[in-house]
Amino acid sequence: MKPDIAGTEDSAVEGQQPDAASDTTVAEAVREEDLVPGWLALVVLLLLLAVTAAGGFVLRGVLTRGQQATPATVAEDSWKAAVERDPEDIEARLNLAYSYQQQQEWDAALQQYGEVLKRDPQNLAALYNRGVVLLQQGKTKEAEAALWDVLKVAPDHVLAAKTLGELYLSQKHYKSALFTVEPVLKSQPQYADLQYIAGYASEQLGKRDAAIAYYRAALQYAPDMTEAKEGLKRLGANQ
Repeated sequence: MKPDIAGTEDSAVEGQQPDAASDTTVAEAVREEDLVPGWLALVVLLLLLAVTAAGGFVLRGVLTRGQQATPATVAEDSWKAAVERDPEDIEARLNLAYSYQQQQEWDAALQQYGEVLKRDPQNLAALYNRGVVLLQQGKTKEAEAALWDVLKVAPDHVLAAKTLGELYLSQKHYKSALFTVEPVLKSQPQYADLQYIAGYASEQLGKRDAAIAYYRAALQYAPDMTEAKEGLKRLGANQ
């Protein structure tokens, strides 16, 4: 149910590669009109960057800091420059932090989320992603506190409730899981993941009727949810 990014291969040149004996003739065969104009090379590079940003593909043959560039490293350089231009640009800091997060540079991401929260203590994106990064680092107590900080500001924050609820399920803290997701479900019942968390927690607490109701609600919004179907089967209930 889990918050939270493709490998590369060298591109093959179309046609056959020249053998060693033909290297000199290849060099002699290059004519001036065969060379790519500078303006066309620039257009191709810009198109590559645009396609990469949209689709998440690795840029082949483009190097930054001595390493092959990826969308995350290209984004990092871009947002880092934006932050240097304007240290008070919160959106730029958020994007820089997220680019670090994508690259699993956890400490750098936390530093930038911290800088955002210094300027905007109730920034939900920074609060939530800080909790996710702390979870990735295995700092569950700090992550738990960070996610509750989100719910204090926005009690109906679905992602924070889901992430925290899943954490409690993994720890077998079923009452805490229910306590976390039930308030959100009252205002936003359409989230099948939250319905499932509530159902599983209820099942483990021996609340059979409540568990059945939650599992059925989950299937109402996500008819193919295998976990909810299995929950009903365990409880001997029909869908």
